[in-house]
Amino acid sequence: MKKSKKMIVVIATLDTKSSEAKYLKDLISERGHTPIVIDVGIFGKHSFDPDFNHEAVAEAAGSSVQDVQNCKGEGEAISIMARGASKIVNKQADEGRVDGLVSIGGSMGTSLGLAVMQSLPVKIPKLMLSSIAFTPMVTPGSVSIDQVMMQTIGDLWGLNRITKMALQRAAGAICGMVEAQKEEEKEEKGIIAITTLGVHSYVDYCKPLLLEKGYEPVVFHAVGTNACEKLVRDGYLKGLLDLAIYELVNFVCGGAISGGEEKIKAACEKGIPQVIAPGALDFFTWTGTIDSLPLKFQKRNIHMHNPLVLLVQTSSKEKQEIARLIVERVNKTKGPTVLLVPLKGFSSLDTLGKPFYDPEAGKKFAGVMHKGITNNLVEIVELNLHINDPLFGERAAQLLLDKMQ
Repeated sequence: MKKSKKMIVVIATLDTKSSEAKYLKDLISERGHTPIVIDVGIFGKHSFDPDFNHEAVAEAAGSSVQDVQNCKGEGEAISIMARGASKIVNKQADEGRVDGLVSIGGSMGTSLGLAVMQSLPVKIPKLMLSSIAFTPMVTPGSVSIDQVMMQTIGDLWGLNRITKMALQRAAGAICGMVEAQKEEEKEEKGIIAITTLGVHSYVDYCKPLLLEKGYEPVVFHAVGTNACEKLVRDGYLKGLLDLAIYELVNFVCGGAISGGEEKIKAACEKGIPQVIAPGALDFFTWTGTIDSLPLKFQKRNIHMHNPLVLLVQTSSKEKQEIARLIVERVNKTKGPTVLLVPLKGFSSLDTLGKPFYDPEAGKKFAGVMHKGITNNLVEIVELNLHINDPLFGERAAQLLLDKMQ
């Protein structure tokens, strides 16, 4: 079967990576696809004409090349060019002219390429070929949830057998991704997301009810990627069972898991039906040894998940602060929302005989909810169940289905 020609955006700073970008462009063309080159370099030196030059990129950001060149620092200049490139790429994507994107660079080119990728929907394959791919300079939060990071073997500084090898692999990877990706299936009812952690088993009780009603359940591990939030904003989700709020717990307690800044906000802003439960309210993650824990945490109940990861019990005060933060966010929701509180425990570690058992926590948490909710789109439901009880999972799914009518 003959493959169809795809449009692949190539982002590079042509003032420093012109020969490498040209080589990558030609490799993509040789595979039967159409490369669209965007020059995000500041000084405009290049050996071939891009499809969008650096003047066009600066103008798309509401600036000019002269202003970019006169910036006080290179960080400000890169931010402007990243903003301009994002606008160009997203406009092209809206017009159906982007099937994939590949960016190449060192620290500057990588920071710019990653910023552009963050702005694109998940349906567009993305690849970053970088000389700093797996170094501390690239943080998890800077990488789009659906992109591929590829480390160069040597620095991208001229063409040689080593850099050509890396560029050949990058061309093969991005072309393979766009060729392999099929058209999105149109489901009759759509996708429902379920957030969870390894300490939860309710997914097995939620999914059958959702499948029975024709929905497609997709499970997300609540470890700070904000993948669920991105899919909400991209319009993929019809409903959300946000039953693990671990990002918020770590956000309040100073734990190692990120993502708390965005948690719950996307669904509230988009107005999709959601059921929220305080799954994993009972602990947060600390990466390191017990000795590295701040003194204020060292006297708490601690569970060693593995030699490098500790789980630390949350205090009653922290639990209530998390509850108030949830109240603050859901009071702004535009869609039907249920706050579902399991009164008998929030994880497998919060049961009688386990390290984080706190029999009073559920009632206290629900009390904060009742006092703080002012939005009439929000309903509070208390269940005299543990979060891993089969009836809890079934009830959560049914409440969401009811709200989706």
